[in-house]
Amino acid sequence: MKITIHRGTHQIGGIAIEICTDRTRIFIDMGDELSLDSEFVPSLLNIPGVTDANGCCDAVFFSHYHGDHTGQMSHIRKDVPLYIGELAKKIMWLTADHAIPRDNMLCEQILRMKTFCAGIKINIGDICITPYSIDHSACDSYMFLLEANGKSILYTGDFRLHGFRGKAILKILRKIGKVDVLITEGTTLSRSSRPVSTEYELQQRVKGYINNYKYVFVLCATTNLDRIIACARSVPYRKYSLCDEYQYKLVKTVCEHWHDFSLFYKMPKLTWFKYSPPERFAKLGGLMFVRANSKFETIIRQYDPAKSILLYSMWDGYRTKPGSKLMNFLTLTGTWEILHTSGHASQDDIRRVIETVDPKILIPVHTDKSEQMKMLCSNRNVLILQDGEEFSL
Repeated sequence: MKITIHRGTHQIGGIAIEICTDRTRIFIDMGDELSLDSEFVPSLLNIPGVTDANGCCDAVFFSHYHGDHTGQMSHIRKDVPLYIGELAKKIMWLTADHAIPRDNMLCEQILRMKTFCAGIKINIGDICITPYSIDHSACDSYMFLLEANGKSILYTGDFRLHGFRGKAILKILRKIGKVDVLITEGTTLSRSSRPVSTEYELQQRVKGYINNYKYVFVLCATTNLDRIIACARSVPYRKYSLCDEYQYKLVKTVCEHWHDFSLFYKMPKLTWFKYSPPERFAKLGGLMFVRANSKFETIIRQYDPAKSILLYSMWDGYRTKPGSKLMNFLTLTGTWEILHTSGHASQDDIRRVIETVDPKILIPVHTDKSEQMKMLCSNRNVLILQDGEEFSL
């Protein structure tokens, strides 16, 4: 097998990984680059046989629906098979269909996507791909085990152990056993190594805010659905848990798909509104999911700021980037606080994953500090590739 990481060896996001044999060529993820610059335009990936007709590609698999892994999907040839998790496809469709203006090309690509199930092998040519469900800030995220010619490659995708389903990952890895190559995300290699909060700990904090404030507003990514469900579950009897129609559709889709797997995904108490919240919210109070736009700014201004708090539940880089107007939104209430934890594994948890599968070769991706992996795992054979560099296994 051969591995070529077309993008993502020295940056967070924009992932595109090629794995091929003499007979089969597949890709994992085709994402947009990330930038905090408001004027930034992601550069297009031009890959023969994938984005043009000068070659062949047997399939593209997507680990999850975040734009830094799917953002280049519209540029993939229409005859190349696309694969993603069933729930992830539904969430992508709802998001794309809701967007203004609507990206018709993207919608067409989503509609033709094939879906896979966790643990069920898929044979593409002479490569066997097994997807495994993992915990990330995007629902229905996957790692992939690829096997061919007696060799095995495990790609972690974006993952974490401190989410509600994080404990299952190490059990999955023990089942997989040792691999020849581990391609692992390393987002947090450039961040502090201090302990991270768990999603459960955030949920407990929300309960405290609801006890101390009449109106609790939560600014959270609409597709960070585990967190939204956890926050909604924190609202006690006789208080409102509110969201708009779009957010309600996303939550309902997840709960309909996963309610048999866990009681956590039983539909929480959640009331949706189209234009304005119920009048009784002013009397009873509770929690409301908001987005940083003029509609929700008008809504928040209706309530006493002295009795309100706004919880910022997103990556802090969005708030602090040059030109950001988020602070204007956050100060609509008398108080605001950060309520967030990473969607990515801590450095300690990355090390635990590596030790569990004991790879012969370790390749870091999705990181702007790839050399840090050698320090984190000094006893490992860490291979630092450059974008576009081919490695034969």
